[in-house]
Amino acid sequence: MRIVHVFKDFFPPTTGGVEQHLHLLSRELARDADVTVLVPARARSTRVEEIDGVRVVRAAEFGRYASAPLCPTMPLWLRRLRPDIVHLHFPNPMGDLTFLLSGWRGRLVLTYHADIIKQRRLLPYYQPVLNRLFRRVDRIIATSDDYIASSPTLSANKDKCTVIPLGIETGPLELKDADRQAVCALKREHGDRIIAFIGVLRYYKGLDVLVRSMRDVRGRVLIAGRGEERDRLSAMASDIGVADRVLFLGEIDDDRRRQLLHAADVLVLPSIDRCEAFGLSQLEAMACGTPVVSTNLPTGVRFVNRDGETGLIVPPGDAGALAVALNRLLGDEPLRKRLGEAAARRVRDTFTAERMVAATRRVYDEVLGAA
Repeated sequence: MRIVHVFKDFFPPTTGGVEQHLHLLSRELARDADVTVLVPARARSTRVEEIDGVRVVRAAEFGRYASAPLCPTMPLWLRRLRPDIVHLHFPNPMGDLTFLLSGWRGRLVLTYHADIIKQRRLLPYYQPVLNRLFRRVDRIIATSDDYIASSPTLSANKDKCTVIPLGIETGPLELKDADRQAVCALKREHGDRIIAFIGVLRYYKGLDVLVRSMRDVRGRVLIAGRGEERDRLSAMASDIGVADRVLFLGEIDDDRRRQLLHAADVLVLPSIDRCEAFGLSQLEAMACGTPVVSTNLPTGVRFVNRDGETGLIVPPGDAGALAVALNRLLGDEPLRKRLGEAAARRVRDTFTAERMVAATRRVYDEVLGAA
């Protein structure tokens, strides 16, 4: 079986959630299939490389507009690769056009990671392309039932949808003997009431709400990640007098990420709109037995973190409610322990990479069988 995944970036080097999901999925599928990932190069020359058994074609790119890469050779590359299945990752206008302009008649699977939100002003101009794409697609993979119900696009195509939650590898998150000293050092440095945030610092993450909430939180938040919001958030923390309790760690490596998740008493995901479609950092924290405080978005966020079972859920944008929830968990060790244990079980039962990959293989078999 020849499979070609199409997206706008790949990990490494890009560290976003979709990129990391695509890396994990393609690597595991490549154990018994011929897998290629086709992405723009962020450079004016094409290069082909192999990463963890996956052929990665980075096609020449000529800049980006509204976050969409301009990559005219991608349709030619797709035809040259002659896949049995094309697997698009949405939203990605260049990927959609790549498939439609290639004229390829093979089977099409699409993982719908999120609605088009930030560039919605351009949606009326792009809608004809989307209409054609969704008529053509054989199967849509949605990451939760909640997202199908709340997305107009998925609701209109729900007969083509299969729910496959994102999954993670839990082994790399297990605390190693060599980590214990680092975890203890984090606790000595930052105290015994540690809140962690891990992710790209984007507008929809609600980090300004988190910073405001820290005026009333008895603890310290460690923010790991990079992004365009850092300078503004750092200035805000200084302006409102919480800079000593809001620390920016920058981008951290896998070892430091694991140590932070085990050192933290709580992981926070204060996202404010449906650009946050799932929240993989929740799964990573839960796998480590760390409870989560997240927001009540009608997406996979509240599907992953169950209020009162694996963590607490608060209204998006409500700094006061966020502070109350964080203080509640920071001040109640038995509650943290109970929620953390349930969180780890939920990951093992529902959100493993093995489950995700097996379900994706079944979708491929089904669409090829219907050919």
